Amino acid sequence: MAVTGACSDAHRATGPLEPATPTFAGFPGFDIGVYPGDATLAAWRYPTSPYHWVGYYLAAPCHRDVTWMGQYEKVTDLGWGTAVIYVGQQDWSQIPDLVSLSRRAIASPLLDRIAEPSLSTAVTCSASLLTADQGAAEAADAIAKAASEGVPAGSAIFLDVEYVTTVSEPLVTYMSAWISAVLADGRYRPAIYCAKSNGSAVYAAASQAYTAAGRHDAPAFWIAASSGFAITRAPTDVGLAYASVWQGLFDISQTWGGIAATIDVDVASTPSPSAAAK
Repeated sequence: MAVTGACSDAHRATGPLEPATPTFAGFPGFDIGVYPGDATLAAWRYPTSPYHWVGYYLAAPCHRDVTWMGQYEKVTDLGWGTAVIYVGQQDWSQIPDLVSLSRRAIASPLLDRIAEPSLSTAVTCSASLLTADQGAAEAADAIAKAASEGVPAGSAIFLDVEYVTTVSEPLVTYMSAWISAVLADGRYRPAIYCAKSNGSAVYAAASQAYTAAGRHDAPAFWIAASSGFAITRAPTDVGLAYASVWQGLFDISQTWGGIAATIDVDVASTPSPSAAAK
C-alpha cells in the first residue's frame, strides 16, 4: 500500500542512500582466451573485483594459443578458482556466424575455417575429425595436458562445444567418445561447455555416454546464454536444472584495480568450477 505521507520529517533520510550491497546466489567468474597477465590477475582478485574464478585454457586442437599453459600454480597460488577448458573439434558446417564465436575459438589460428587446408598442411582442427577415434585421442591429450599443468586429480575438464544450428551425429560421436575416454581413464571428470539452445541434445548425448559407462550421474554443464543474465543469479536460473556454470556476458571491457581487460562473464555454483567435490 502507498504510505508516502505517513512518515514525519524526523524519519526521512537527510542524505543520499548508500547503494545496497548485491546478494550473490553463486560465484562470479570470468574467462578470456589469452592469458591476461600476472598483474591483471593480481589486481582483479576478489574482493577488488566480484570474480572468484577464471577459465583456464589448455592448449587444444581448436585453441592453439598456449599462454595459459604453465600458469596453473601461479593462478591458484593467487587464490583463483578455475574452470579448466579444452576446445576440441567443432562442427564448423553447423556454425552459422563465425563472428559470433567466443574468443576461445577466435584466439586460435583456425585457418581451415576460412579455406580448405592444402594436402601438405597438417589438419588439427576440422569438422572432418569428428570421429570416435579422434574423440578418444583428444581426451587422452586433455588428460595429459591437465596432469602436466598440475591440475589435481578429480578435477573437471570442460570440453568446449561451440554453438551449432544442429547437433550433428558426427559431433555426438566425437563428444561421446571424448567423455567415455575421460571416464575410462578415471583421473579427471568430463564436463561440457555449450550454448543453451544446444543444451538438451548435448545433455542427452552426454548422459547416454555416462549410462554406457555404467554411471548414474552426469557431467557438469557450463551453459552460454545472454538472456536474463546477471552475476547475482544462480547458474540454474539460465533455465536448465543441470547447469552448474552460466556464461552470460560476452566480450565486455571492465576495469578493476586500475587494469582493464575484455572478458566473458560467468557465474558458477562453486568458487572453483573444476575443483573436485569435497
